[in-house]
Amino acid sequence: MNRLCLRALTFLKQNRMLGPLRRYIQKHLNLVELRTSNRILLVQEEECPSCDYEPAYPYTLGILKEFWHGHRHYVKACHDLRVRYQVLDITGPDWQEEMQQSGCDVYLVLPSVTFSNWKQMYDERVRVIAEDLGMPIFPSYSALWMWESKRRTFYWLKANGISHPRTWVFYDRSQALQFAARTDLPVVFKSNMGSGASGVIIFERRSQLRRHISRCFCKGYTNERRGPNDREVGSVLFQEYLPNLREWRVVRIGPSYFAFEKVRSGRFHSGSHLRTYGMPPAGLLDFARAVFDAGGFTSLSLDVFITEDGRFLVNELHTYFGILNNHEMCMVDGIAGRMLHEPPDGWRFEPGDFCGNYLYNQRVLCVLDSLQQKDRAGVL
Repeated sequence: MNRLCLRALTFLKQNRMLGPLRRYIQKHLNLVELRTSNRILLVQEEECPSCDYEPAYPYTLGILKEFWHGHRHYVKACHDLRVRYQVLDITGPDWQEEMQQSGCDVYLVLPSVTFSNWKQMYDERVRVIAEDLGMPIFPSYSALWMWESKRRTFYWLKANGISHPRTWVFYDRSQALQFAARTDLPVVFKSNMGSGASGVIIFERRSQLRRHISRCFCKGYTNERRGPNDREVGSVLFQEYLPNLREWRVVRIGPSYFAFEKVRSGRFHSGSHLRTYGMPPAGLLDFARAVFDAGGFTSLSLDVFITEDGRFLVNELHTYFGILNNHEMCMVDGIAGRMLHEPPDGWRFEPGDFCGNYLYNQRVLCVLDSLQQKDRAGVL
């Protein structure tokens, strides 16, 4: 029966015209265990069992296991770069003992965020690992804490004075309904968790907006990626609607910057999987660099709106992000590469192949460079 369901979902996914039916099934049927087993079956052939090679670096990296085996990209990166590693499972009851006995130099963390209970578990345990046990992690805990939480991202942007679309968060139903009665329309609803526009709704009628608010405070809200039992109840987030926007994605990993423009499909840029390449505007890169520096982020993706009057507004932050079919993240004149910031000259494009293995090799290189810098500082 499970195999039949998996085949049916795969068929629906491969046929775009049947996309609405697939989303309806995933939204209204609890398929967590089925989808998890499917993911594991799909990636088993990609698993690398052990680091049976002579290491090129004097470090051992700990790789925290991810429920859907996304950590396999970190494993592949360690193999490609010939780095010793251990895969550690923090989902069980003895996770603290396993961490304390590991003795790794840095721990690579890719939290499972498909469902809110998985994200909660990683938020709780990674915080203990980083702050109470004092173990170095990558990326930083602040970046992981904000990932897949639009509320936390909004709070951080506002606290740091970073320009962003006007945003309102309500935990009181009556206040939310008062907002609905007076706000300009259209207005954008965003679920706290959700990627690829899966939790985004543009409301143009007050009656629909009021009904949606009541639903969020009573039954709760979910989307097709999370299923019927994983609901957000008791809060809503709204964002101002800005017409005629352009949107760029800017990624920083260590010294490397990558950027491309996200092409709109229908009413959304996110989730379209459409992009255009070219030399990123220097002002955009300067703006993104200032945001990364504000949080000390060395591995982060930034989605930036460019308004009709030329303002840069942060739409979302992503510690990890989708790369469809391992596509390039930066191309100039048809040549793949990366952007480097080199004061006082500014930005320089460097041709090269940097996006293999979904950028995980670049992440591991960033960690290795940090460890080598600490070693050199210790010698001095």
